[in-house]
Amino acid sequence: MLRTDRASASLRRRLPRHEAEQLAAFALGTTRSEFWARFDEPFDTKLFDELVARRLAGEPLAYIIGSTCFYGIEVACGPGVLVPRPETEVLVDVALELLRGIESPTVIDIGTGTGAIALAIAAHRPDASVWATERSDEALSWAERNLRESAVRLVAGDLFAGSPRADLVVSNPPYIADGTALPADVMREPAAALFAGPDGNDILDRIVDACGDHGAVALEIGTPEQAAHVAGRLANATVHDDLTGRPRVVSARC
Repeated sequence: MLRTDRASASLRRRLPRHEAEQLAAFALGTTRSEFWARFDEPFDTKLFDELVARRLAGEPLAYIIGSTCFYGIEVACGPGVLVPRPETEVLVDVALELLRGIESPTVIDIGTGTGAIALAIAAHRPDASVWATERSDEALSWAERNLRESAVRLVAGDLFAGSPRADLVVSNPPYIADGTALPADVMREPAAALFAGPDGNDILDRIVDACGDHGAVALEIGTPEQAAHVAGRLANATVHDDLTGRPRVVSARC
C-alpha cells in the first residue's frame, strides 16, 4: 500500500508534492483528484519508486505519465513534442477575446505541437474553423492523436503552409535564444520547439512578416525585451501578462 512516509521520502528528495501525488496516482491507475479517495488500495511501490527516479533524473513529468492538463483538457504528450504549460493558457484567453463578436471565424495555430491550443480554441468556439500547422513529424503524431476526434484541420508544413486567410493567427513558437541554459527536464524537450536564433526572435519575426494578410495575431513571447521587439513591429499592439505578472503574449489587429 501507499504510505504517507513514502510520499514524504519523495519530498525529502526534492520532488514537489503535487508531482509526487501525480506519479502516485499514475502508479495507482487513477487521477490525482481521485487519488486520496483510493489512498488505502493496493499500490505498486516499486513502480512508484521507478517513476520518482525518472522524474528526479530530469524526465518531464508529462512524458512520464503520458499527458498533461491544458485549459481544462487532458492532452496526450510525450518525447518529441513540447509540453503545454499553464502560462500558455493566457494565449488562449487572448485568442478567445480577439474572436469575440466574429461569427464562424477562421483560426490558424502555427506550430501546434500537441495541438493543445487549437483544441482549446475549438472547444470554446465550436463555430470556428480551426487549422493547425506543424513541421515536426514527431509532434504531428501527437497532434493527430489529440485532434483526431475534433474538427481541427491539421496540416503538415512550416508556418502558414496549406492554411487559408484567417481572422486570427495564434502561435506559441520557439522563442528562446540559442545557448540559453534551461532546466534539465526542459532540455529533454525538442530543441526545435524551444530555440530560435541568437535572440530567440527568428520564428516570431517570420510570423509577424507574414501576418499582414490575416485579421489579427496573438503570439507567446518569453521576455520583456522580446515583448517590446514584437510589439514594436505590429501596429497598435497589446502586451498581456501571465499570472506571475510577466509579459507573455503580444496581440494586434493586422
